[in-house]
Parts: sequence; structure tokens; C-alpha cells
Amino acid sequence: MSGSRRYDDDEVAEIFRRATGETTEGERKALPPEDGMTLAQIEEIGAEVGISRDEIARAADSLQRRVEAEPPLRFLGAPRSVARTLYIDRALTDDEWGRLVSDLRRTFDAKGKVEVEGLLRSWTNSNLQVHVEPAGEGYAVRMRTKKGQVSQLGMMGTLFAGLGVLLITGVLSSSGDPVAKGLLFMTAGLGLLGWARVTLPTWARTRAEQMEGLAERIPRLMGE
Repeated sequence: MSGSRRYDDDEVAEIFRRATGETTEGERKALPPEDGMTLAQIEEIGAEVGISRDEIARAADSLQRRVEAEPPLRFLGAPRSVARTLYIDRALTDDEWGRLVSDLRRTFDAKGKVEVEGLLRSWTNSNLQVHVEPAGEGYAVRMRTKKGQVSQLGMMGTLFAGLGVLLITGVLSSSGDPVAKGLLFMTAGLGLLGWARVTLPTWARTRAEQMEGLAERIPRLMGE
């Protein structure tokens, strides 16, 4: 991180919040001059109230990164997609892209497919996609995925449950005991729907943590 970078009053307050997780005396004391404060000046204020230089530096580093989360697609109230976008100020070099691909393969335990087309770079593995592309004055690293099996399980579960209701209500005729068959279909259908629903939160949390970890490592990979 450049030592010449100056932070305005809002950024100084945010750095203290990120370093401590709460509003601090250091944040209240920080009255930056009109042209802002350097990281060294912020570290000095933090030291006066017991915040280590490392904590301040990590908080300032995280402020350099802008990561956005898209609202997820949902299934029965649970997230069935995860998307994070990291904004960076320049394109990745070939070497940096190669190291990012290696990191992606380790993180998701998948070889994936690599594509380079002009300024666009992509790594995809089924529903899991990572794209690096121009965005505004810089670039965006867009990471997204969705749980593919949910659609199939949802359709099958809904179909079985619906058939069960039709058998129980007599809309569909069947040899033997239609109520027993209907209950069997309903149980199977609800079981499929429940299985799809119950596995989603853990899956989404894992994917979000993986993407956020990548968002932390990419600036370091770029030497920022």
C-alpha cells in the first residue's frame, strides 16, 4: 500500500471501525486536516488508544478493496446462488492471471476451463464462474455460482407431492389404496424438497467464504 495515500475523515472513521469492530476514542479524536491523513498518522492515533499498527494496516488495506455481493436467488427462503464482485484498479498481468487460476483450482478443487478473449479472462467450472473484465475506470473480478441440483430436486419434489395430493383427493384414480399411495408420493416429494432446502445454507456459506477469501488474496497477488 502506498504511504503517500491520504484518507479523508469518513475513511479514517471506517478504518477505526474495521480495526476494532466498534466506534473508538481514536475515531472521535481523528480530525484530519483538509488534505486528509496518511496511514502513518492514522497508526499514530491508533497507538495512542491501544490499536496496533498491524490492525490499522489491515483495516486500511481492506478499505482499498471494494467487494459487492449480489442478492441471491432463493429456494424456499434459502440462498441457492452466491455472487461477489471485487473491483480492482487495473488489469491482471499474464503472470497474475496464471497465479489466480492456480488459486481458483486449489480453492474449488476443480481444474475448470480457462478462456482469454481480448481484455476478458474467464475461469469456469459448470455453474461456477469467475470473470475478469473492464468496469468503469478499472476492472471487476466477478465470481458467481448457483446450486444446480436444486431445480431438478425442486421439480421432482413438487411433482411427487402434487401427485400425492391428487391421489388423496380422488382427482386421480388408482388401483389399490389411493390414500396410501398418495401419502407415499407426498412423503417422497416433501423429502426431496426438504433435502434440497436443508443443504443450501451450508453450501452458500462455504461458497461465500471461498469468494471472500479470494477477494482478500487478489490484491496481494497484484502486489497491492
